[in-house]
Amino acid sequence: MCDDCAKVKAELWCKKCEVAYCSSCCKVAHVRSAFKTHVTVPIDSKPIVFIECSVHSDEKLKFWCDTCMTLVCRDCIAVRHQGHACTEIYNAATEKAKEQQYWLSKTKSALNQLMQMTITNENSTIEKITTVFECIRAIITNHENELKQKIHVIDERNKDLAENYQAQLKSKQEELSKWNRDFEHNLSLKNHTKLLQSHVKLIEDLKTAAQELAELKSPAKTEYHIKEIDQFQEAITDILQRMRICEWDPGRPLRASSINIHPNARWQPNGLIVAGGNGCGNEIRKLYKPCGFFVDDDETVNIADRSNHRIVQWKSNATSGQVVAGGKGQGNGTHQLWNPYDVIVDKETDSLIICDNSNQRVIRWPRQNGTSGETIISNINCRGLTMNDSGSLYVVDQGNHEVRRYQRGASQGVVVAGGNGSGNRLDQLSYPQYIFVDRYHSVYVSEYGNHRVMKWMVGAKQGIVVAGGQGQGSTLAHLSCPRGIAVDQLGTVYVADQGNNRIMRWPKGATQGSVIIGGNGRGEQLNQLNQPFGLLFDRHGDLYVVGNGNHRVQKFNIDRND
Repeated sequence: MCDDCAKVKAELWCKKCEVAYCSSCCKVAHVRSAFKTHVTVPIDSKPIVFIECSVHSDEKLKFWCDTCMTLVCRDCIAVRHQGHACTEIYNAATEKAKEQQYWLSKTKSALNQLMQMTITNENSTIEKITTVFECIRAIITNHENELKQKIHVIDERNKDLAENYQAQLKSKQEELSKWNRDFEHNLSLKNHTKLLQSHVKLIEDLKTAAQELAELKSPAKTEYHIKEIDQFQEAITDILQRMRICEWDPGRPLRASSINIHPNARWQPNGLIVAGGNGCGNEIRKLYKPCGFFVDDDETVNIADRSNHRIVQWKSNATSGQVVAGGKGQGNGTHQLWNPYDVIVDKETDSLIICDNSNQRVIRWPRQNGTSGETIISNINCRGLTMNDSGSLYVVDQGNHEVRRYQRGASQGVVVAGGNGSGNRLDQLSYPQYIFVDRYHSVYVSEYGNHRVMKWMVGAKQGIVVAGGQGQGSTLAHLSCPRGIAVDQLGTVYVADQGNNRIMRWPKGATQGSVIIGGNGRGEQLNQLNQPFGLLFDRHGDLYVVGNGNHRVQKFNIDRND
């Protein structure tokens, strides 16, 4: 760089000034006549400035010891570097420069080759995708033509029915007109004999006509529900699953709706620690008994750090978190939390919705410069919550063994699961924990007391056991104190099996599940879990798990090569 301005690369060396200049600074510095005798040369001709040896003050460091990888003077070579590979500094620099150029060239070549492969692979991938979508387009076209033909046949049939209906009505209208003319004619002529003689038959004919009209119905509108449509939808779903395409609406919470997960999908056994993992404590790099959590679209993790009475936010690849709610010690002030169990993000209001368990309330806390929260639901022993695609809030009330739904802005909720006291009947819950709401607004709820997961469809008076329900145990047919749950679009249930330190996958209708994460005993290793609580999938199908016992959040990447 230019020694004068320190902004532009130096181009010239002034032998008299012994300063490196850029061309502009050189002109300015040498404008006076006294500097006209100064000689400037290209910067490459700048003489080498040797450094004094710190050991031998009368000597310069003019040599390079390749053995020790350091600059040395002549006396150093004689005293300390005998037998070492020592060369003059210029020759050593020239040799090192050649070596660097060689490796730079080799690396550049390798990089270009990889980039070319990437372009080739990208083109190949685009061709494959194009081929797939051309096939899909052809399927759609074929089905469209078939459906048009079927609908045409139905329309023609409806047209025939309608025409027949109109003809029958016209016939009855003509009969009625004839009877009316005969009646008016006899009445006008005061032909009482004829009137009385025809009375009985006319009344019978009118009654018969009235009965026939009552039985004559307009053809019902035909619903175009054709079974091939359902088969086509299933085929498209299968194609998407085979392509590992995850269907996700970014506007929906990650614990509502569902994504496509291939039924045979697998995850890396070793989870990446994305939050905590530094032991328990209240430092910003630590968690203490974390429970529920929420993952933003950018993979930012919002955690209910229960025993620290705060909500902390950990951005992707961060080594510490940031307190975004609470953190002022346990208490019931609007600026405090007390054992928060769960948290979600309400994008419409850009706020956190928090289960403030020991304060028996649900709080809304602004995300932008929020210093305190607003109580939106009171007197509730809240353990878990989520929100559906229309903004309704679902809250687990563990104390009343029920789940309630609250319309946006409402303070009174409607019971959608349980509500019949604690018990193991299908219409009861026992210490419900976490919930998941699918796209049909069916509610899935984990039960700590019954060691099962239940599904309650909209309007149902009782639930269906979809995982566990055989009592507490450690076999593949059992659960032990289940916590977090998630459901994919095939109806497969994923459960944080806390007591067994594992994550279970339970296919729809199955009598037992399979272990997909953990199951290696309680521990701190990356392939071990320690009292798993919260469980979530991100938009890519990667699985996040909160370890309540080892104070961390792990991310298990889906195996995309499987």
